[in-house]
Amino acid sequence: MNIRALAAIAVLAIAPCSAGIAVGQKLPDLEIADRGVMVPKVKVEGGRMVMDGKDIAYRAWKVSESNGRIRTIYHLAARMGIDDLNKAYIDALIAAKLPELLPDGAYKTITILNLSDALWGTHGMGSSRLEKSQRETPYAIFVADEKGVARSTWGLQPKQSAVIVLDKDGTVLFFKEGKLSPEEIRKAVAIIVDKLKP
Repeated sequence: MNIRALAAIAVLAIAPCSAGIAVGQKLPDLEIADRGVMVPKVKVEGGRMVMDGKDIAYRAWKVSESNGRIRTIYHLAARMGIDDLNKAYIDALIAAKLPELLPDGAYKTITILNLSDALWGTHGMGSSRLEKSQRETPYAIFVADEKGVARSTWGLQPKQSAVIVLDKDGTVLFFKEGKLSPEEIRKAVAIIVDKLKP
């Protein structure tokens, strides 16, 4: 066996993998029952969902309940600064003006915050920031994952960010852990735009 082959095996042995996620396959379903999805009181005003008061409730959430629309699942560890890692991707989604402003929109961004990854003493801060994001963007979906169910089910890396794009049936169209390059951002947004075409 030559040196290149040995090097390739070594890289594969230490490379992080997500056994539960593969492009072209269905994303394994899961239920987040501890805390779960935020349920803000909203109304439609000016062609978009807006908050109707400040109250936010929680309920159990399953990935499959969002089937029927194109989605980005934006999974984040509850760590300071982690949301800046792929802010450029979120900015690109906003710039693309995707149809997510109404309850029946064909696209949704779903943010899952892994609160089990929070540093000691910062758990409450993570929850508060997530609720603030929900109030600022009531048309998006925010999920508080108290026990890290999504990370463990999908085999995601701890203390990290992941972007998963799904089609209407829950098939993975794009997946990346860590910081997306400008080319990867363009690719992911282009996939979404293409899948939204009538």
